[in-house]
Amino acid sequence: MINNKNDIEKIIYNGKLIKKLNVINNINNGAYLYQWLDDQYVVRKVGKQYNLSIRQLVVLEKDICMYYKLLKKHLSINLPKIFFTTIDKKQNNILLVTEYFPKGKVVDIKTTSQKVKYFKAIARSIIKLASSRSNLYLNKLICSIDPNPDNFFIDSKNKLIYNDFTPPLFRKDGKWSEFRRRDEIHAKKSDKEKRYFTGFNLLLVFVNKTRIHLSFSDYLKFVGWLSNEIRKSHFLTKNNIERFSEIFNEIYTKKEVDFSELEKYAVLRDLLRFTLSFDENLTSIKIKEIYKKSKKFDGVLYLEKKLKKL
Repeated sequence: MINNKNDIEKIIYNGKLIKKLNVINNINNGAYLYQWLDDQYVVRKVGKQYNLSIRQLVVLEKDICMYYKLLKKHLSINLPKIFFTTIDKKQNNILLVTEYFPKGKVVDIKTTSQKVKYFKAIARSIIKLASSRSNLYLNKLICSIDPNPDNFFIDSKNKLIYNDFTPPLFRKDGKWSEFRRRDEIHAKKSDKEKRYFTGFNLLLVFVNKTRIHLSFSDYLKFVGWLSNEIRKSHFLTKNNIERFSEIFNEIYTKKEVDFSELEKYAVLRDLLRFTLSFDENLTSIKIKEIYKKSKKFDGVLYLEKKLKKL
C-alpha cells in the first residue's frame, strides 16, 4: 500500500494503467485507474481548469492538502485514506492520488431505496457541518464541500466517502482563496461564497441535484423527510437551515415566496431551481438540461422565464 509521496512516480511509471475514469474537458480534470503491486489507485491531474503558473500551483497544492485536513476534522462522512499530491512541472498540473472505490458513486446505485438511504446520510452530514460551532466564523462556514451527489462514493464496507477536493472550499480568517474555473468567468465571487459557505444554500444545492437522480414522487418524499428532520433538529445557535422547511411548504403549496428576503443567505439561481424542482411534469432528464442551461451568465433570467410558464 502506498505510504510515501515518492510512490506516486512508481505508480505511474512502474504500475499498469487500467483505464481512464472520466471524460476530460476544459473544466474536468483527468482521472486514471492504475494497478501497482497488489492495489489499485486513482491518479487525478488537477489544475488545468484554472490555467495557473507553477507558483500558483504550489499554492493550490498546499490549499488542497490543508482542505483535506480540515475535512477530516469537520466532515462526518469518511474521506479517502490514501491522499498524496505532487506537482508535475512538465504538464503544469498537480497529481492527486487516492485509493480506488470499485463500488462507484452513490448516484449509480440501482435500488432507489438504497440510493435514498445514502442521500439521507449526506443531508444529515451537511446539516451537521453547517451547524457545528467549531466550523463557523461570523455565521459563515469555515470548511465546506461541493454537495453534488456525484462527489459521494461507496467503499468496500458500504460506507459513504466524500471524494472531491478542488477547488479547496475553506476560508481562512473569513477569506476564501478562490480558484476560478474557465467556465465561471461571469460568476460573482460573492454569490459563490454564499452558495458554498451558507448552510441553507449548501443544503439547497444538494437537494436540487438529487432531483436529477430521483423520480418526482421519490424526490417529494425525500424533501418532505428532510423538512421534518430539520424541524426535529435542536440547533444550539440560530441557523438559517431552519428556513428550509418553511420555504419548502410555501413553494409546494403554491404560495408567493419573497425571494428578496431569502437572498441574504441564498443565491437566487438556486432558489429558482428549487422552485422548478416541484414541477411534476419535468422528467429527470429535463431537470438536468434546465440545470445545465441555468449555469450560464443569463441563467437567472432563463429560470424566471421557465417559472412564468408554469
